[in-house]
Amino acid sequence: MPKLVLLFVLTISASVAMADGTRLEFADTSSPKNTLESFLLASDVLIEQWRNEEFNSDIANHAYGQVVRTLDLSLIPNRSRKVVVMERVLLLREVLDRFDEALLQSAPELKHIEQTELTHWRFSGTDLTIIKHDEGERQGQYVFSATSIQKLPSLYRTMRVLPYREPDRELSYHEFLLTPGPLLPKSVIQTLPDSFSEMYGPLPVWQWAALGLVFIACKALIGVSFGLGVHWNTHFEHKGIRWKTGKIIALISIVLLLFAARKVIDDGIWITGGVYQFLTSVFILGQFFYLSWLIMALFNYFAMVYAFNKHNGEHVDSSLITVLARIFGVLTIVVVGVYVIEFMGYSISPILAGLGVGGLAVALAVRPVLENVINGLTLYADGGIKIGELCKYGGNLGTIESIGLRSTRIRTLERSLITIPNSEFANMEIDNLERRDKRRMEHTLRIRSEVSQDQLKLMLVNLRRVLLRHPMLEEEPLRVRLAGVGEFAVHISVLAYIRCRSHEEFTAIQEDVLFMVMEQIDSVGAQLAFSNQYQFVGSLEAIDGSLKEKAADTIRLWHEANNYPFPDFSYEYKYEIKDSLIYPSRTSSIRQDASG
Repeated sequence: MPKLVLLFVLTISASVAMADGTRLEFADTSSPKNTLESFLLASDVLIEQWRNEEFNSDIANHAYGQVVRTLDLSLIPNRSRKVVVMERVLLLREVLDRFDEALLQSAPELKHIEQTELTHWRFSGTDLTIIKHDEGERQGQYVFSATSIQKLPSLYRTMRVLPYREPDRELSYHEFLLTPGPLLPKSVIQTLPDSFSEMYGPLPVWQWAALGLVFIACKALIGVSFGLGVHWNTHFEHKGIRWKTGKIIALISIVLLLFAARKVIDDGIWITGGVYQFLTSVFILGQFFYLSWLIMALFNYFAMVYAFNKHNGEHVDSSLITVLARIFGVLTIVVVGVYVIEFMGYSISPILAGLGVGGLAVALAVRPVLENVINGLTLYADGGIKIGELCKYGGNLGTIESIGLRSTRIRTLERSLITIPNSEFANMEIDNLERRDKRRMEHTLRIRSEVSQDQLKLMLVNLRRVLLRHPMLEEEPLRVRLAGVGEFAVHISVLAYIRCRSHEEFTAIQEDVLFMVMEQIDSVGAQLAFSNQYQFVGSLEAIDGSLKEKAADTIRLWHEANNYPFPDFSYEYKYEIKDSLIYPSRTSSIRQDASG
């Protein structure tokens, strides 16, 4: 019983009878004669289904598959498109149907192949050849050679002046040029005036008009898509960065639009020849361009959302994820590009071979680019800088605006934008001013030399006290010392570290401290000194004698109480007064804003 089932399966695998009586056979490519007969039989069925507007039926699909088995289409661009294959099938039939019967019957049979080990057979007087595949999945099969299939248009132009073998044969190729594809019924074209079916160059007039309408519609809809994308971003701007997807939606719409337009051209208008190869290449390249744009937009969008969720896009890892997203986007585009090249019918192997031969030249050409990319990743990996930080580099000062794959952009204090290649920037000595945990404040006060020692001592103590009490100053190191005596002034050195990183905050706190310092100078009756020239020319007030006496009394009391604060305060007193001042003051407008 199992043997009978196997025999039945093998029997029906050789031929299939359809419900309408059409007999379909699987192509036999064991010899040139069998290949020729299989092509003629399958092409007859395929052409009949096409004329009956049943090109997408099961019968047509089977016949199409068997026809393709007899042809080597490896040199034909866009060989995956049915309109391209159908044109080659009709051209080959136009050529074969002009050969006499004797030439077709002279094709070698299987028994002759076994005796002579024939590798190819040429139709006498032509370049049309059936060859034997020696390797690959089709090893041992005889098919019409790739060169023959490629040269069919020129061979047809040479032979079309010859009569058909059968005088009543219909002009199938001319009919193919005038009729639409399976997406449009023939009746639509037949209702047009006869002038629309006249050939104008390689295409009839109606196809030129249809192509014009397709291009106009594509241009208009692309503009509408981008306009709606901008409107989307504007409308949902208040909802946050996650809703900023207008560009992505527009690009998706354009890619789908171009796909639909190419579908109309392939299966509706059904243009052929060089015009089709050119237009389909344009549409595929257009799709690839917008698809590449979409890929980069998607990677940038997800990187932007990630960066926004992590420290509002300011952390160095957020910048790194943006660059990595671009790298993976480029790699994805390269993979898609390889697929597009294969889809268009071109082999990627010669390109890779060319890259192998010219690898040294390519490596030398891209070396600066790779250096910039690698150094850019090094900047991220080191974590020494991040976007928005103020840095010193090569003697200059500026804020990091972006770190890209090739270069780093820096905004200078003059608001100009400097672009430095990553390979050069990574080798500079970079001083990151934003990474300081505290900021140094150092000043030298010049006090008029008329001040007494008691006043000077009291002023030093008061200054140390006020600095210790300030909540934004570090306890150590903190220094207020008599630094020396100059030609026209006594020098007081003031050193403190402010607890801040921002330059704006530093200047605000330093301003507050300097106001307190000047207040303490005035409180003991001392005055800031100016140049000798200014002192002689101007009129300066004399130091108040009562304040000198008050200072002397204060110093005497410190001695009597064994609380003389030199060279420094006691540790207990430092702890007691530390951070006892209020900053900002209670009446500061900043506090009012915070409370409001």
